Amino acid sequence: MKKFAGLILSLVCAFSLAFSGCSAQVKTYTADDTLIECHTGDEFIVALPSNPSTGYSWDFESVSSKIYLVEKTYTPDNADTALVGSGGTEYFRFRALDKEQTELWFYYSRSWDAVPLETLVINLKVS
Repeated sequence: MKKFAGLILSLVCAFSLAFSGCSAQVKTYTADDTLIECHTGDEFIVALPSNPSTGYSWDFESVSSKIYLVEKTYTPDNADTALVGSGGTEYFRFRALDKEQTELWFYYSRSWDAVPLETLVINLKVS
């Protein structure tokens, strides 16, 4: 009976955290960060300067199936006047599914170009 009560209490706590908005803070990294260290189940964000109005945007690639891309979003620097030619930031939100040591590859390019303008590699260590 105690095991059952403990299981119920664990489930109630898990649901409370999931739906209360009181989850762990998600850390944001930039192009200056060469190493990201996190734990299994953690989410983190990689924020990269971008200017999609010129055709350029970031793409992500990883050989690991243990890293999940939750979402990719873009925010202009000045939302009031999102003028053509003005830049912003692309946000890649990831979830670490399991222990892993791998690399996250980002390519800044236009869809019609064969070679990216910039390549960024960030090392990832999930414990």
